[in-house]
Amino acid sequence: MAHVSAVPFEKVPGFLKNIMHAYDEELGGSEFVQVFAHAPEVYKKFIDYYFALELETRGAVDGVITELSRLMVAQKNNCFL
Repeated sequence: MAHVSAVPFEKVPGFLKNIMHAYDEELGGSEFVQVFAHAPEVYKKFIDYYFALELETRGAVDGVITELSRLMVAQKNNCFL
């Protein structure tokens, strides 16, 4: 399976660094954003969509269940860094 390298933190665009800091505070880690930094504008469009959806549906599914689901999907697809 192909793997995508992480962009070094110092080369990550500023707006993505802000997103990384938010993830660090909320999730305890943000290194995965460095992989998306290869296509920062595409990731920004995703974030704009996802954050709005997250705020709209917050509380519908417990955050722990959401993260466990993400981990299981990643494991099933062999997508660990």
